[in-house]
Amino acid sequence: MAFRRHGATLWKGTKWLLYAEVVALGAGYYVFHKMNTNEEYRKNMHEKHPSVLEVFYRTAELGGIKDARTNDYQKWGIEVTESNDDTSR
Repeated sequence: MAFRRHGATLWKGTKWLLYAEVVALGAGYYVFHKMNTNEEYRKNMHEKHPSVLEVFYRTAELGGIKDARTNDYQKWGIEVTESNDDTSR
């Protein structure tokens, strides 16, 4: 009888963990999609959260979009240098 009680508690905790993972995955997809389709959002991320934008650029480069960073920097008037164009990794 005690096993059933602990098993139910364990299952309830596992369900909440799975829900949290699905929500996190959905939020990550939403942000990636918004950055992928909205240049102004990328500019805002560049100003406020550059580390998040760096993850976007690296993911896009892995997906085959090699010049996303260069195109954005040229449109924004930022000089592309080795320190901010880290495509060599």
